[in-house]
Amino acid sequence: METIFTILLGVGFGYAVIGFLLGEVLGHGSTDATSISPLKPAVIATFIIVFGGVGLLLMRVLPPLTAVPLAALVAVAAAFLFFRLVIVPLSKAQNTTAIEIQSLIGHRANVTEKIPQGNYGKITYKVNDSTYTAPAKSESGSAIERNTAVEIVYIENNAYFVRPS
Repeated sequence: METIFTILLGVGFGYAVIGFLLGEVLGHGSTDATSISPLKPAVIATFIIVFGGVGLLLMRVLPPLTAVPLAALVAVAAAFLFFRLVIVPLSKAQNTTAIEIQSLIGHRANVTEKIPQGNYGKITYKVNDSTYTAPAKSESGSAIERNTAVEIVYIENNAYFVRPS
């Protein structure tokens, strides 16, 4: 039985590393916290790792018929806590950021680094009492001087296209 728990522990770690390297730790799909599935690779890896590790520890002090269900119970609890305390908050944060960026269209900003003709400069804007900076380019391609008030017209590839307001 210890061999099985050792294999599970190794498989869980391997699964977690491969998932991380492939960018699948948080999974794909909706970022709406009410519709995210607990069957994400990171949650599955958490279950396998905890089940294998706790099973190995419990096998040393308890009989297998007690160790296996107890290890499974602890693994389910750990996977649930990981999902609720890590995955859900990260998904909510990701969803909030996406909405915030789209809501910046029409938002006022200030040029902090001159925007040369046909090139990029920098703008500063405030959202919810926080100040942000971003690379900016004139929508028309013309130069915009430092300290000019501008309006964000659209955002493309993390570049903010602006026009004087």
